[in-house]
Amino acid sequence: MPTSSHIENIRQLLEFVVSKRARLVIEHILEHGQVTTEDLKEMGYNHPPRAARDVREAGIPLETFCVLSSEGRSIAAYRFGEVNLIRSGRIHGRTTFPKRFKDRLYELRHCK
Repeated sequence: MPTSSHIENIRQLLEFVVSKRARLVIEHILEHGQVTTEDLKEMGYNHPPRAARDVREAGIPLETFCVLSSEGRSIAAYRFGEVNLIRSGRIHGRTTFPKRFKDRLYELRHCK
């Protein structure tokens, strides 16, 4: 469980996260300690695991665990994982390779 100093580190990293979905998940976890797939669906995300994946792609570790939904079904919930695993170089999320680079790579590997 992250300590208050770790929570402050995550708050500071939040300003560099550009993905709206990832920011929403992080803010909800900071406020409530966790976010469930049910919470994410109520926020308008029909594919909640994608929102959690956005946070992970931003370099912030999430721990997945099971809770009961309001209907009594088992659903996923997410909270911050080990804070020492934060990958600061990935805060901006996924990066795409330039077309020239990809074309050259395909050419070298005799692909496509």
